[in-house]
Amino acid sequence: MAAASTLLSANAQQKWEIGDPNDETNYGYLKNYQALKEYIDYEKYPNFKLGIGTTVNNYLQRGLVYKLTNANFTETVAGNAMKQASCVSSNGTMSFTQVTNYVNTATAAGLNVYGHTLAWHSQQATGWLRSLIQDRPAEPLTQGDVTVYVNAASKDFRTQQNVGWHSSESDYGYTLTYDATNGLKVSCSKRNTNSWDVQFQAMTDIPTEQGATYRMTITVRGSVAGTLHSKLGDWNSGSTANIPFTTDWQDIEVTYSNSIANAFLLLQCGDYAGDIYIKSISFDRPVLGQTIQEERRCLAVHTLARQNNVWDNQFWIVTGDFSAGSTFEFSADVRADQAAQASTQVHSSPSSFVSNAALGNVSFTTDWQTVHASGTLSNAGASIAFNLSELADSNTYYLDNISLKINGTERVVNGDLEGTDVSSFRQKVVGGSVTDCTIAESIQYVYVPSSTPLTAQEVHDTLVYAMDRWISGMMNACNGKVKAWDVVNEALSGGNADSEGVYALQHDNGSSSDFFWQDYMGDLEYVRQAVRLAREYGPEDVKLFINDYNLESDWDNNGKLRSLIKWIERWEADGVTRIDGIGSQMHISCYMNASTQASKKSAITNMLRLMAATGKWVRISELDMGMVDANGKDVSTADMTEEMHQRMADLYEWIVKQYLAIVPVDQQWGICQWCPTDAPENSGWRAGSPVGLWTLSYYRKHAYAGMARGLGAVVSSLDEVAQEDVTADSAIYDLHGRRVSATSLSDLPAGLYIVGGKKVLKR
Repeated sequence: MAAASTLLSANAQQKWEIGDPNDETNYGYLKNYQALKEYIDYEKYPNFKLGIGTTVNNYLQRGLVYKLTNANFTETVAGNAMKQASCVSSNGTMSFTQVTNYVNTATAAGLNVYGHTLAWHSQQATGWLRSLIQDRPAEPLTQGDVTVYVNAASKDFRTQQNVGWHSSESDYGYTLTYDATNGLKVSCSKRNTNSWDVQFQAMTDIPTEQGATYRMTITVRGSVAGTLHSKLGDWNSGSTANIPFTTDWQDIEVTYSNSIANAFLLLQCGDYAGDIYIKSISFDRPVLGQTIQEERRCLAVHTLARQNNVWDNQFWIVTGDFSAGSTFEFSADVRADQAAQASTQVHSSPSSFVSNAALGNVSFTTDWQTVHASGTLSNAGASIAFNLSELADSNTYYLDNISLKINGTERVVNGDLEGTDVSSFRQKVVGGSVTDCTIAESIQYVYVPSSTPLTAQEVHDTLVYAMDRWISGMMNACNGKVKAWDVVNEALSGGNADSEGVYALQHDNGSSSDFFWQDYMGDLEYVRQAVRLAREYGPEDVKLFINDYNLESDWDNNGKLRSLIKWIERWEADGVTRIDGIGSQMHISCYMNASTQASKKSAITNMLRLMAATGKWVRISELDMGMVDANGKDVSTADMTEEMHQRMADLYEWIVKQYLAIVPVDQQWGICQWCPTDAPENSGWRAGSPVGLWTLSYYRKHAYAGMARGLGAVVSSLDEVAQEDVTADSAIYDLHGRRVSATSLSDLPAGLYIVGGKKVLKR
């Protein structure tokens, strides 16, 4: 380890090797530090790696980012380039060219490359994965008497409050906001030069088929009349259409022909000034149907389009009182005009909700089928509700031969519907009240064949195939040069603890852009498969980490980390799965409130002790730091004070020293700084926050000195000897770059100090 350096002239140094030249008094001393990696003491810490989150496109340009990274760090981690969505298209085509170039370039420069990430729920090739496990298509009718439209995908922005990629809001003067009444609001403060200046993916991963035609219905209005420009396709091709709208809510239909597979819907309105409101969008495909007249007594429950919730339209079986813990056996013959699912609930009287834990989901296809369910009712009640707005469209649901036994006793009267008694049944249409059901003497409907869902085993095997393709492709692209991976990223939810107090894993959150492997493969299986495949295709000595955030949580006594450790025990309980290390992201803040900061620091110390106690590799994987003022308010980079910058530097120093002191040497993988520079105002990550070791102009910050001090840096060499008292205009620092309280050398003991960016000896 080099603890000192010869002072270089400013002209010989790169900008990223000095502090802000416009504030020499406060930042001049930073030029005296060596590159960060020069302070790593490999005699004491032989395994320690100092990493940096890397924007791969910038690194491969071999300019400033390339030089700064190579000079200061020993390990590089791709921010996005090695995630699935960056390498796999919506049709499953895989391209690893950039990954290979990055790995080869970085390793040739002497850096380790750490892989991030193999199994995650975010930034997946969601369209491809969902297309693999979608229902098996039905054979279309060869003859029919009517064309009907069947829903392919829909989105209600009142509840699904998100879009995919969008252009810069700050650059083009617009905002995207949501509310539960109007849905998506696009507020355009000005007319831009081009319509595409304001654009966003309103829907992504739509399960469209190659060459097919789709009808889109969009519910839209504007503060003034205008036109939305649209494309259903991908970035290279697609079908376009203009969508005129007025100041009144309208359901506007648009037809797109010759679709690509798994398209997205791109909307553009850069040439519009005003507010555009979009409540919902749906895509329907035309299919051939056959009108059927069926002589059958049954219940026909008609529903209207969903307005707000899946329980907008409901059907009840009125059972009479039952207690918690009662067993049930349910069966019925069912069909629907459109295939759909109905979730079920326990109610007391109809429309008086008790619990979502009832009979489970009931599937309706366009063919008559008999459904069965059995189990235990965990709550007392007196009726079972079927939520008939899981499918957003209007529909008709048919039921016959209905039986519901509770504790072995039939509770349904006239379940075969041959009599006239309907006292066991109720229904409600959205906006209406609970009413009796009517028995239909005969029914007429348009029959369209239903698709067939894959079995659970088929879904599992299909996703193992997809994971195999993905992981084998990535490992082949890396050619054995990437020795460590985040095999699973952000698995835990941070809540919903089980009987052992262990937090649940994350699961479907309603976002169409996420894909939760565990929802289809199981909480244990998806991790075990990812580990198995990484070891099968990776280098023989590959190290596999579980990476997660909020492991330093002080609000629950590091509850998420404790849960993760338990989950690792469960994953490894098969005797085959082996997880080598734990990564703690540590996206943290520095607090000016001393009490709050003390609590945060205590939890960080506890985190490191808990991680070390596992005997596994310990890695701080994505360290960055914001600032929170004494009143609990986040502080932007522009509002940072010198005192705040110094506090952040001190916290960086403390974290590094804690890591080196607590984690045993043979478990120290290292620390990765996630953000090289502060975040731009339009950043998708901690926008406008002081998260870097360098400024946006690539000048060193006090945080750089804090990181260096943590690694053991002491700045030496002498610029001058004080012959008389020196009073600093701004601040005096010790040789660790820490600000001292005095403003005059006369108030300090003999020694070396930094004054005005120069090292001064006081005798």
